[in-house]
Parts: sequence; C-alpha cells; structure tokens
Amino acid sequence: MSLISNTAATGETISLAGVSKTYMTAKGPLPVLRDINLDIKAGEFVSFVGPSGCGKSTLLKIIAGLVSYDTGTVEVGGEAPREGREDIGFMLQQSVLMPWLNVSKNVELPFAISGRRNGNTPKRVAELLDLVGLTPVAKLNPWELSGGMQQRVALARALALDPGIMLMDEPFSALDEFKREFLNIEVAQMADKLGKTTLLVTHSISEAVLMSDHIIALGANPGRVVGEIKVDLERPRRTNMVGSARFQEISNEVRVALAADLEGVQ
Repeated sequence: MSLISNTAATGETISLAGVSKTYMTAKGPLPVLRDINLDIKAGEFVSFVGPSGCGKSTLLKIIAGLVSYDTGTVEVGGEAPREGREDIGFMLQQSVLMPWLNVSKNVELPFAISGRRNGNTPKRVAELLDLVGLTPVAKLNPWELSGGMQQRVALARALALDPGIMLMDEPFSALDEFKREFLNIEVAQMADKLGKTTLLVTHSISEAVLMSDHIIALGANPGRVVGEIKVDLERPRRTNMVGSARFQEISNEVRVALAADLEGVQ
C-alpha cells in the first residue's frame, strides 16, 4: 500500500473563534450555535457529543464550507472554509453509494468528479479497498453488501483524494452494536496510521471515548461548548479498554458536563 502509506496527506489544523449561527425559520430566528471557540491540532481525533439540536452537524457543515456562519472566524488548514475543497473528506450517517456502480467504481467516483482520474487511479482504488478490507467484494454492487460493508465503501470513497481532514457525521449510528464497535476500533486505528485530522459527530459517549483524543461536549438551545474532555487512553485503541476504570471515568466526565448543562448549571 505504498501510495497510502508513503504519500498520504498529513492532518490540518482547524480553528474557530466566536462562531455563531442562526437559521431563519417560518417561526422566526432559530439560534443554533453560540460563541464556539475551538483549536484542533493537526492529526487530532476530536468527537462532538450532545443532545439533538445542539448544532453538531451544523458545526461540521460550517467547517466543510457547506453552511455559512453569522459571526466569528473559521480557519481550516489555514484557509477560510469553502465548498468543494478536496482536502476535506465527508462521511455521513448513510453511505449514499451509487447503486448502479460496483464497489470499486463507487470508490473511483471522486476521481471522475474532480477530473483527477488517470493511469494511477486503479492502483489507488485497489489500495483503498485493501485498506478498508473490501478487496474480495470490489466487483459487487452496494445492495449486495451489509450496512457495515457499505460504510466501509463510503469511508474508502471519502479517503480517495487523500484529504488532510475527515469529517464524520454519525457514520455508525445505523449499525448494530457489535459492528459499530468493531468499526470504531478499525477507524480509530486507521486515523492513527494515516495521521489525518478527524472530527466525529456522535450521540454515543462510549463511541467518542473509544475513538477520540479529545471530546467536545455541546449544550443545546443554542449549541455551545459546555465541556472539553481529554481522552488519555493509550493508542492504538482496543476493545478491552471499554471495561477499564479509566474508560468509565472519562465517560462519566462527559456525562457530568452534559448533565450540568441540562440542569442549567454553567
């Protein structure tokens, strides 16, 4: 896997200062984010947890340049966010694969869209499929795969153009607990290997602790940072860490931050 291991893009920094966002609705203004301040180091794995409506997904879309913001500043890899950046990979809750394309062709799609398909593309696609463990099913159609395997295809596709930043919006929420935890470990170890800055939105505290270097707890109405928790578990992450005392301590820190906000304690 020389193309991936030797030339993969390193992670990029992300900085948000005083970022707020309000949506205009039929019932009037709806504040979604208020005064978000974050400094994420290159190569860090950061998770955002919080109740529904706390602006987690909006935050990712702002970083990706898909949604504008009202106040503050945002720098992604030293630049303002903008739509269509090839240094950002985005993975969603649903795999959103093209059903008329086989697995290999789905992974190849970003090269075609960006105009970067060339003689090296088949090799790159093969290496990506090997990276996510899908070489044996390269010629199958998406509908012939399990949900977990479909998400692996989506992951390979998001990595296709070698982004420095990976944005993941609840990519494992539709999977059963066993498949979810298995993919949590695989993606966390892959992030270690590739060195990309990774942001994960999740409702699962356990998932956030298992995968992350830092966890950002967000309160709702409007979304704001109510806690920043460092995850000091050793890497690479392993399934047996879930039962450790330190894992439970960190999980409780996150719960306390979220509970304090729900109780109105600032």
